[in-house]
Amino acid sequence: MKLPTLLKSLHEDERKEFEKFLQSPFFKASEQYLAFFRYLCKHHKGLEVGKAELEAAYRRCFGKGTYTESKLYSLMSGMAKQVEEFMAVKQMLSPHKDSPISLSDLTLMQALGERNISPYFRQETERLIETLEAYPVKSQDDYHSMEQLNFWLYFNPDTPKHKAEQPSLPLAAQNLDLYYCVAKLRYAAEMKTREQILNVSYDIPMLGAVMDYATVLTADGKHPLIALYNSLVKLYLEGISEDRFKGIRQLFSKNFDQLPSIDQRTLLVHLINCGIVLNARENNVNEEMLMLYKLAIAKDMLLENQRITPVTFSNIVAVAAFCDEFDWAEKFIADYAPQLEPAKRKATEAISFATVHFSRGNLDKAQECLIAEVFQSEFLNIAGRLLLLKIAFERYLMDASNYEFLNSTITAFEKYVIGKESLPTERKTALLNHIKFVRKLAKEKDKNGRLPKDAKQALKTKLDKTSPIIARKWLEDKITCL
Repeated sequence: MKLPTLLKSLHEDERKEFEKFLQSPFFKASEQYLAFFRYLCKHHKGLEVGKAELEAAYRRCFGKGTYTESKLYSLMSGMAKQVEEFMAVKQMLSPHKDSPISLSDLTLMQALGERNISPYFRQETERLIETLEAYPVKSQDDYHSMEQLNFWLYFNPDTPKHKAEQPSLPLAAQNLDLYYCVAKLRYAAEMKTREQILNVSYDIPMLGAVMDYATVLTADGKHPLIALYNSLVKLYLEGISEDRFKGIRQLFSKNFDQLPSIDQRTLLVHLINCGIVLNARENNVNEEMLMLYKLAIAKDMLLENQRITPVTFSNIVAVAAFCDEFDWAEKFIADYAPQLEPAKRKATEAISFATVHFSRGNLDKAQECLIAEVFQSEFLNIAGRLLLLKIAFERYLMDASNYEFLNSTITAFEKYVIGKESLPTERKTALLNHIKFVRKLAKEKDKNGRLPKDAKQALKTKLDKTSPIIARKWLEDKITCL
């Protein structure tokens, strides 16, 4: 039954509009629809109805003796069609939030052209073209609209084809290329990221030519949407680097408010994923990542189906803590913990608070937060063990009597990582390198006490040559403390 689904999708203000729609003689196919809809609105405020409620509503509206299964089915089918037509009309007439012109503007121009209503058709079409040309950040649909408008203008029967100057013809072709260009680059960006995540391979014909064309198009600062997608595809093709990432992030932030909403969200996700990759490689992009996360929160783009994953949640807290934004991190935990899955909330909140306390230097509170549920979580276990190792080492630096606690923590973590077969090779190597380096620092401290400057430099040189490795910056800081 699609009628309950369609009815439930109507917002409260749309229900009043739909009631007016049902009263229109142009659309109304049956008097029953209006009475039936009014009854449902009155007795089911959220329009959450199943077959039983619909049957009862039918009997109450039209009499018990009139009810048959086929009559109800016919009413529901017809009314579902009415809702669909209402949605289509509303979509057609509503101003487009990402474009200066609406779908109804385009459809009207097509109708005027087909009826050959000149010069009114020509005047209105040229006005819409000028409006679109003046729009600073054009979407894929804007390029398509400009192509269509110029197409209709040129191929109108009253347009003389023999004149030397017919700008609508090359403009139609040019905007078709622009439409194709941004569409191709958007698809390529999605394909390239899927290749990395899912270990699949896509053939993308003509991608090189499109990227060369896009580079020429955007050299003068025009077409920022194309520039963003072109830069993103280059990032994937040439390798995710800190400099390229920061450049795209700046261009994205500069144009964000004028980008189409679908591209705001799409590009934001791409950039956050790239930032996560760079953070895992110990690149310093935490400030940029925090800006992106704050933007996602401000623009209500953080949640998916009103949920946030434990990994995303803890990543945001870790980035904020790294940037010393502790109060912001604690407010984030309070505001967004309810959006975690109930079964994962306790562990995720615990590791998040532990991260903040550790970054503040409060080792006791941090360790108290590392409750059993953290180590029972598939997603948070390693993060919890890594944080416990850091706490153990910090305690050892303050009091050498904590060496046994540190040593047992190192051994347990190393054994766990070695036995974790599901870990990607690079991730496992980076964790084991970190564990080995902490063990080396502990042994140096235990053997020599306070290290001289040349010994610290030797350790820093060794650290620089160790790759991959987790928490490089923290290790550098600990060498200084030895």
